Amino acid sequence: MNRSAGPRIFIAAGEASGDLHAAHLVEALRAHIPNASFRGFGGARLEEVGVELREDLVEHSVMGFLPVLRSLGGIFGTIARFEEEFRTDPPDLLIVVDYPGLNLNLARLARAHGVPVVAYICPQVWAWAPWRIGRVARRADLLLVILPFEEEIYAAVHPRVRFVGNPVFDHLASQDVGETERGELAEGGTRCLALLPGSRRQEVNANLGPQLRVAAALQAVDPTFRVWVSCQRPALRASIEAQIAAAPIEARVFPGSTHELQRRADLALVCSGTATLEQAWYGTPMVVMYAAGELERSLFELFAVAPHFALVNLFAGREVVPEILFTPGDEEEVVRRAKPLIAGPERQRVIEDLRRLRKDRFIGGAAEHAATEIAAFLRDRG
Repeated sequence: MNRSAGPRIFIAAGEASGDLHAAHLVEALRAHIPNASFRGFGGARLEEVGVELREDLVEHSVMGFLPVLRSLGGIFGTIARFEEEFRTDPPDLLIVVDYPGLNLNLARLARAHGVPVVAYICPQVWAWAPWRIGRVARRADLLLVILPFEEEIYAAVHPRVRFVGNPVFDHLASQDVGETERGELAEGGTRCLALLPGSRRQEVNANLGPQLRVAAALQAVDPTFRVWVSCQRPALRASIEAQIAAAPIEARVFPGSTHELQRRADLALVCSGTATLEQAWYGTPMVVMYAAGELERSLFELFAVAPHFALVNLFAGREVVPEILFTPGDEEEVVRRAKPLIAGPERQRVIEDLRRLRKDRFIGGAAEHAATEIAAFLRDRG
């Protein structure tokens, strides 16, 4: 490492949430290592904090077997460009942020070129491919996990694992969560039913249609519900509007950051992932519904290390909110689980459980704790 110039760090994030968390980590690292330089793969958030962006992966992020298969040409191109750069101008450290499909391959290539690797926000392979836990561990020199129970899971196969808190809570704590007028989201005595189908195109395509059908059934139970659909990226708006136009319900698009929608929602239908933690932060009853084929459901039932797939339930250690891996035709089951959350004792029980969960389990400071660990790791390596 060139001490006078400072460490050169390559950081790789492949989707919107990872891009955000990686940007916060870069800001924290600059406080610990002021002379560090950064380049990498990511999106607009990393570029905003001064990372020299080699490729924008956020707009083209994919998940699931078939979408990944169709995108292999682009993925292999990215890997080839990465390997060439690491062969000719290797950095002092690679930090990979979640996104295992690509990042595990980048980590393997980096270590082959003698570049140490830190994994921040270790991929949740325990949920859907636990046999890959050892593979994740072998690809990194330091594992920084954001779920408390992950420390034990990874410590069984890796000597250097640290739980650093969860970056979602840092971001949420920075938001204005004071009471304000509910505005057009719930005006004239209406209530807000929020639909969060995901931030990736294939998630929106798979989840939104069923969410709209469930929302129609819930609106029939409580006609005061006004339905809003989260649209986190402008590129998704046309697809969302087309699905709304074909749905048996009137709904409006809520563009941009989801937090205002989540904060003001009375009930939410949420795709799995960090959105469940965000919704829990605001104490809103929700049903976590995620589109999955029969094969995916069978694999989860057979191989999953954890008893739940919804992060909010994993933090609680039990099912606080309903979670359903659904296939087309399962909408009636989602409606059945959601109805008690509209009003009554079950709704109040969920609200109280979510408030306790936020107070007792939602630990922040992840970017700062991770930066401390990474700075120490670099010092140890000399």
